[in-house]
Amino acid sequence: MEVNEETTIAEVLKAFEASNEDLLLVDANTVVTQPHLELVTDYPRKISTALVAKLKNGDTRVGNSQITGASSGFHEVGYGNHIFLGIIRLAQSQRVQILEVFSEIQKTKHQGQAIDLILVGLVRSAITVAPAEVVGAPFIRSSEKAEREKVSEEISNLNEARLRLKLANRANDGFYSVFFLRKISKLFTWLAVRLKMTPNQVTLVSFGVGLLSAYEFSRGNFWAIFMGAVLLQLSIIIDCVDGELARYTRQFSPLGAWLDAITDRIKEYLVFFALAFGAAKSGRDLWIPAMAMMLLQTFRHLSDYNFARINKFRAPALQALPFEIKSDGYVVVEREKRTRFEYWSKKALHFPIGERWLAISASSVLGGAAFTFTIMPILSLISLVLVFRARIRKSRTWPKSRVNKSFIDDQLDSFKNKNSINRFDWLEPSLLRLAEGVIIIELAFVSDLDRSKLFLILFAILFNHYDNMYRALQAERKPSWLVIAGGHVYGRLALILLWTWLELSLDYLIYYFSILFFIVSSIQWVLSNKARNS
Repeated sequence: MEVNEETTIAEVLKAFEASNEDLLLVDANTVVTQPHLELVTDYPRKISTALVAKLKNGDTRVGNSQITGASSGFHEVGYGNHIFLGIIRLAQSQRVQILEVFSEIQKTKHQGQAIDLILVGLVRSAITVAPAEVVGAPFIRSSEKAEREKVSEEISNLNEARLRLKLANRANDGFYSVFFLRKISKLFTWLAVRLKMTPNQVTLVSFGVGLLSAYEFSRGNFWAIFMGAVLLQLSIIIDCVDGELARYTRQFSPLGAWLDAITDRIKEYLVFFALAFGAAKSGRDLWIPAMAMMLLQTFRHLSDYNFARINKFRAPALQALPFEIKSDGYVVVEREKRTRFEYWSKKALHFPIGERWLAISASSVLGGAAFTFTIMPILSLISLVLVFRARIRKSRTWPKSRVNKSFIDDQLDSFKNKNSINRFDWLEPSLLRLAEGVIIIELAFVSDLDRSKLFLILFAILFNHYDNMYRALQAERKPSWLVIAGGHVYGRLALILLWTWLELSLDYLIYYFSILFFIVSSIQWVLSNKARNS
């Protein structure tokens, strides 16, 4: 619906109320590129979304990935850091709340265009409105026709394909990814677009390159390790492409997100297996360090995702304010500004996948598998200590109560304490995985069991826990029959210990857990996902 100075709130209300689809409001005085307009129309958001652009002392405030303040001809906003570009998508998923806002503001006598008053009403009613940010291209919201025509001409001279590539590129990734990997990945993304590939196809190509990398590492000699390191870097470059291609083509799906995340874990842990396997050819037993590194990485990954989700749920909610008040009264607490060096140093210290795989590649070439399994735990532990120090401090400020309980409980694979008020519950899945893994590694220490087979058993079990977590992130629980077949934590450990005591072949456990967790569980997830979307 195109709106202008004459459009009334009542007219917008009538259009929104008469439909069961989202309503896109576009100011007639706004000029933006088509790719930026698609940030509002084509992204799979379930909440209302407004198009904004960064501007110090602007008319709109953005924080915590939502719009927290807006202004109109009457209303004022404190500490504006963006401007509203007059384009907003009203989501039917928030229909009840939005209709309540309309009923409150439709007869207002306050000055300002209807679209601005609507945004103020939504924000002041504490309704979540996501910001979609315009970057890298001209834009304008002006009543001056000559100014709009000038910007329109500038936009017509843009290379739209190049702009889409720029918007598809993530700028908030790790240091190595932003300044190296994604500089190269854009070329591959351009090629994937030309070949009309899907994001999932790119993910599978990256997975195939990762498997080839692991094979080279497993050969154990210098040039094979060198080739494995090169292929591992190629794999992560291609891995950047699937997300970029999804953003470029607007092809998003829960299946794609799950496939991307799961294949990353498999590639990384197969590289650990391959390095230990290659070292074994020259008589070096590195299976325990390889298992320990895999377990440490799992502990870290699960805690990263779980803390981020729980922290998001505990973030302060917007405070509702009366629509009739002129100023929202927001007072900013000035924080010490970080330099670019401090910002990127902190990013690197989190040891994200780009930096981690670079460390694996470089260390394996410089000193072989033994050096990799020496330097990687050191770097991981340093990162772990620095990150957890801040998270523990943050958690201690939270109330002694739980939020989003099912998200954590669905990952425990163990007994649940329904009466728990533990504010550190985000750590529970990680600690259970750590305890389970340590017992299996202890078996490798105290017995003469084949350590490579114990690695594969632990690998399958840890994959199961990743599967549980990624399902929980998408608000899905693993079916009861699949959970029971997996034996829970206690059942699995009891089975492994009994198997060891009876001196039975570990091959059967490898086959069972691998088929159950890698194949059966994955097929079940894919089929259930297709059934939901059909």
